[in-house]
Amino acid sequence: MPGFLLLQLKRIGDAVLTAPALAALRAAYPDTTLTLVLSGAAGALAGLFGMVDEVLVWQPGSLNFALLHRIRELGADIVLDYTGTDRSAFLSLLSGAPLRVGYEKFASGWLRCRAWFIRSQASVQACHTIDFHHALASPLGLTLPPVGDAGHLKLPDSLQLPPLPAPYILIHPGTAREDKFWPPEHWIALLQHLHGQHGLPIVLTGGDWEYERQHIRQILDGSPVPVTDLHGQLSLTAWAGVIAGARLAITVDTAAMHVAAAFEVPQLGLFGPTNPYHWAPRHPQAMIRCAGMPDGLPLQPKQGGAAMPLLPWQSVATAADALLAHPAESLER
Repeated sequence: MPGFLLLQLKRIGDAVLTAPALAALRAAYPDTTLTLVLSGAAGALAGLFGMVDEVLVWQPGSLNFALLHRIRELGADIVLDYTGTDRSAFLSLLSGAPLRVGYEKFASGWLRCRAWFIRSQASVQACHTIDFHHALASPLGLTLPPVGDAGHLKLPDSLQLPPLPAPYILIHPGTAREDKFWPPEHWIALLQHLHGQHGLPIVLTGGDWEYERQHIRQILDGSPVPVTDLHGQLSLTAWAGVIAGARLAITVDTAAMHVAAAFEVPQLGLFGPTNPYHWAPRHPQAMIRCAGMPDGLPLQPKQGGAAMPLLPWQSVATAADALLAHPAESLER
């Protein structure tokens, strides 16, 4: 059977959204070798990708000699480059694989054109990101089974989580882009509503970069509602486990939203400048709310964004109430 080298060198959310495509490959070729390369922080989630045989991690700022040697010695037959950058094109070439596949969309410049002589014509603007990844194997004529968006990542049996109330509502207000922050006063009003209406404990997760810490501190300082604050305290695997165990997850468009979707957690995703057509969770217990857009309108591939303050907290509260109205045991996970 051919051996595959799979390159996903983007952020954590992109890695999570590649999991369905990897699961389809595993289902189609149960006896082949799948080697996945992740980058930086995403590499900390390696243990969740049980469908692959080996996960290698590219460390930004490092020479990565061991990684480069391992890629060369693998002798892969097929490279699927989900990344589309010069760095991933270099790794594609280094592999020496006779079949190297990338996206036509990203095939600019000498290095990329030489690296991917087989190219997917999938349109990033016309596809959900999961479907865009799934389409990469099409030019090879591979027959891949349809798979769902979720259920492909697995938490390690040995995972240790901090003490948590049960059940709990998880909120993840932070992200790497400040324009995706929902205003602190909106979060505060939502927390008060959830606490008063449902009485469920609230757990907060988040990253540890400066702007995100400031944003979270504004929320916590302004809210009279008790919150279990775990931001900056969890390993990425433990963070995924905390999200996976939530009764409801409310997040902005960030990696936490994709992790919640991967475990089919009942969830509410908040969108503003980014287009949910490409990123929104699609499982039955997922809802989204979009700034500047009436609830319930169909999503469009070329849909303009809006500033996050234009998303009223009342709309989010109504959606959260609807998701919490179902008994927890009736929700499919």
